[in-house]
Amino acid sequence: MFRVELIGFESLGVRSMATAIYSDEATLIIDPGASLAPYRYSLPPHEVEWKKLHEVIDRICDVLRDADAFIVSHYHYDHHDPGKFIDPELYKGKVALIKDPKNNINISQRIRSSRFIKIIKDRVRSIKIIDNSTYVLGDLKLKFSKPVPHGVDERLGYVVMVAVIHEDMKLLFTSDIEGPVNEYEVDFITSSNPDIVIIDGPPTYLLNHGNITLAALEKSIKLNARIIDAIENLKYLIIDHHLLRDLDYAKIYDEILDKSLTRRLRPITAAEFMGLKPNLLEARRRELYGIK
Repeated sequence: MFRVELIGFESLGVRSMATAIYSDEATLIIDPGASLAPYRYSLPPHEVEWKKLHEVIDRICDVLRDADAFIVSHYHYDHHDPGKFIDPELYKGKVALIKDPKNNINISQRIRSSRFIKIIKDRVRSIKIIDNSTYVLGDLKLKFSKPVPHGVDERLGYVVMVAVIHEDMKLLFTSDIEGPVNEYEVDFITSSNPDIVIIDGPPTYLLNHGNITLAALEKSIKLNARIIDAIENLKYLIIDHHLLRDLDYAKIYDEILDKSLTRRLRPITAAEFMGLKPNLLEARRRELYGIK
């Protein structure tokens, strides 16, 4: 048995990539954290967003309570919780699989990682640094990438991708690569031969603010198309998170499909994977406040 639950993503109303994996022998949660944009369109989070955030956090806590292990791919607050929303006692007895807190990390995340480790060190069963390593959790084999940049700008730090391998299914979780943006990332994704790929996608909502260029966006579109063409057994290409902060995300899905040689698989949102209608609360913040 292999089951995937996408708990928190932008298409599910919050900033998050919280993902749960269930098998016969293990329960794993990847990046158990969620947050809201402090300001979007110069507006603070709407009460509807706060309600959704607490719903997602409650579900993360439910899964974490029964999990055997958790992964922290990097130390941004939408991917881990510094004790703000999640009771630290929920980490008790778990295996903590965490991004290296000292190497290939920027100053901000180094500080955050230190705080997080202080919270968990006397509670977890063990702590394992995951960068460029493997780990066996029951009937799951976890293969971790080397640290890769958080998008095109290395100043945002580094993240670790993970392939979750089971005899029934393979899943690839990219974390915050903002793309993909380079050949190593594509090679790691395709060589894992996954059935499900979860990608954060390019942050198109920042195109006018210098955080991503049109050239970087075009490259990301081409590389996503290459993933579709290279993985014959790919069943789901889920592109969410950064991309779903843009109401026009579906245009990028169409461009990816247009660039694909096989055109056999259109990307979907996390919400659609879970059988739900996308609910882009952050991108709709003006609407929530009644502003046209």
